[in-house]
Amino acid sequence: MGKRWVVKALDRGAVLFIGIGVGLVLGLSLRTGGKPLRALLDDAPNALPADLPATATTDRPALPAPPRACGSTFPRSARVEAALAEGRTLHIGVFGDSFGDGVFAATEQAFRRFPKVAVHKFSHEGTGFTRYRTTDLLADARARIAAQPVDIALIAIGANDTMGLYVDGHAAPFMGPGWQKTVGGRIGDLVHLFEQRGVAVGWIGLPRMRDADFDRDIQAINTFQARTACSLHVPFADAVPLTQDRQRRFSLRLVDPVTGKDYLARAQDGKHMTFHGYEVISRPMLQPILALLQPQQPPRPAATSEPEPAKPASDKPRKRSEPAPRPRPTDEAITHDHVAAPDVKPSPKPSPSHSATPTLAPKPTASPTASSTEMSTGLGRRGDKR
Repeated sequence: MGKRWVVKALDRGAVLFIGIGVGLVLGLSLRTGGKPLRALLDDAPNALPADLPATATTDRPALPAPPRACGSTFPRSARVEAALAEGRTLHIGVFGDSFGDGVFAATEQAFRRFPKVAVHKFSHEGTGFTRYRTTDLLADARARIAAQPVDIALIAIGANDTMGLYVDGHAAPFMGPGWQKTVGGRIGDLVHLFEQRGVAVGWIGLPRMRDADFDRDIQAINTFQARTACSLHVPFADAVPLTQDRQRRFSLRLVDPVTGKDYLARAQDGKHMTFHGYEVISRPMLQPILALLQPQQPPRPAATSEPEPAKPASDKPRKRSEPAPRPRPTDEAITHDHVAAPDVKPSPKPSPSHSATPTLAPKPTASPTASSTEMSTGLGRRGDKR
């Protein structure tokens, strides 16, 4: 009896301690965004980024700022210039994680009216630079562009990289020196893969997040990605100013900086965005590409202050009997010239009745003066009727 009671007590005690352990793991997971080992591995504090542009607190958000050029000529590159010169289809590939999926949808919509532009989806949900055991982004991109060459590569990734990784069997905490060296090297390898093939590369950053801890990590990734991209001469489009309210906080609904209208920008999970939201954060990177496709207007001649030279007179001699040209009449005169009588009536020509040898001339019933007067008056009236 006593032995059985001891076994039962140990069994229930084991269940109790297991339950406590599971509870601790769940608690750490909630506090660390699903990464319970961070409390043991993470020895590098994550400060809010200080070098990303801030959003001005105005009634209407500022228009999207152009991406950081960092010495880049984006979207021009060897392949882009060749596509434009040859008139062939321009191929755009979108790489990344689930945020890359959203950027792909927005990019495809933006170029739908251009028959000479093809947009390709090369993004994978759940991937990242810390998850090469799942998907090697470099090998995947190499295989993708070998099967379908691209002229422009857009990258949107990083939401799955807020965790530590193992490097040569040693733990590398999130944002620690080992983490930055490894992730930075993988970013550089991917960019070099594109540049070696003459592909223009653009990077789109991550938005503001609802969870404070997760947002702190995402902003640290934004800072790291911006610095790394700039060192590789890749333009970086910061999405944070476009995805926060006037108090620089997360909000499900935002104001479109172009239309000035309120819209639903974020998904209910507080991380992803709606289609309209992806359109807004993609604009800074897509606008330079759209500008390349617009028809070029011929340059207007510069205005000059010198008077125009007088036109030379016509070489054709003018006949002597031809009257001098009259000044151009007004619109009213042009309209009614065919019915208006002249201001001065010309003297009537001599009537046949005044000829030296008249034939069948009627006998005058009045004096010649009166007859001439009446005939002249009659001719004038007939002239009025012509």
